[in-house]
Amino acid sequence: MRFMLNNITLVSISFLSIVLIIIGFLLQAIFTPLQDLDSISREQLLAFQKEYAINHPLGNGLFYIGLFLLILVIILLIIRIINLRRNK
Repeated sequence: MRFMLNNITLVSISFLSIVLIIIGFLLQAIFTPLQDLDSISREQLLAFQKEYAINHPLGNGLFYIGLFLLILVIILLIIRIINLRRNK
């Protein structure tokens, strides 16, 4: 069975990727207030995130999977537009 790239499939994959990006961001975000964010080094901030975030590794993974799917949908849309222009 051949996979057809119709509009419903691309819209649903893009919606899924946006939802994954939002959930991933919320899982890796720190919701405790920080006073001087500029005075904290990058390593200390990462350690603080891993300690106080809801689930930092899962959020990081979901965020990057969502970005990958969004880039994939954009590439598929570009390929589809090129194919439609060639066929006309």
